[in-house]
Amino acid sequence: MRKVFFLFVSLVLLQISYVDAAQNPSDYFVGDWEVVVSGTPSGDAKMVLHLERVDGKLTGEMRAEQGDPTKINSVDEKESSIVVYYNTMGYDINLSFEKVDDNNIKGSMMGMFDAKGVRKTE
Repeated sequence: MRKVFFLFVSLVLLQISYVDAAQNPSDYFVGDWEVVVSGTPSGDAKMVLHLERVDGKLTGEMRAEQGDPTKINSVDEKESSIVVYYNTMGYDINLSFEKVDDNNIKGSMMGMFDAKGVRKTE
């Protein structure tokens, strides 16, 4: 009888862990990404996109080569893509990215300029 009870409890706990894992969003985009936006009027823009999960939502900052970091206002997140919204130099900017593979993303800035990113592994 104890073996049956132990087996039953084990199966219930296993089921709970699978349900919990299915409800947690993927953290694929969490971390630092070296991003290059090509063809802007000022030339290619290089920056680091830093994303972290706080209270279940993605947040973070954009770190340009020069100047202070810019806080991200919001992130729209889907299973394999994100759109990052932030404000810089008086302009509202959006960067959209799709997952390419484990360490690469591609997308666009404002739907006009090609962007690509590589996960920083330092």
